[in-house]
Amino acid sequence: MTRTVPASVPPASTTPSASPTPTSAAPTTTAALPKTAPPATPRPHLTNASAVVSQYYQDITDHDYAAAWALGGSHIAGTTYDRWVAGFNTTQSITLGTISAFGDSRVHAVLYATQTDGTLKTYAGDYTVADGILVGASIRQTN
Repeated sequence: MTRTVPASVPPASTTPSASPTPTSAAPTTTAALPKTAPPATPRPHLTNASAVVSQYYQDITDHDYAAAWALGGSHIAGTTYDRWVAGFNTTQSITLGTISAFGDSRVHAVLYATQTDGTLKTYAGDYTVADGILVGASIRQTN
């Protein structure tokens, strides 16, 4: 899926502000910074490139974003984990239409993303798999 990566947002300051007079109260904390990586999730070792692409989109459909990230989302997202996950907030499910394997490491796939409002978006792209994970992708929306 081709995504427009928004401009970088500077992180919230983690430097505590100086207080003019010391107090005995516990210091206040600043807002939590966005996560840059998902919780650690072991990834399955899939050797078939088509199986990797299929599992990646199944994990997204199941909202198991940490598993999809570990399966190579981190290599093809082009953004941080939190922004990548937020990009799926209007996606209800993803169904793979066709998958054509070109050797052990290259796959062409057509997929259909059903949105939460009921509309359907179609994408097509090529994926590169190495050592059981996605390492590259070129995906575009076709409708």
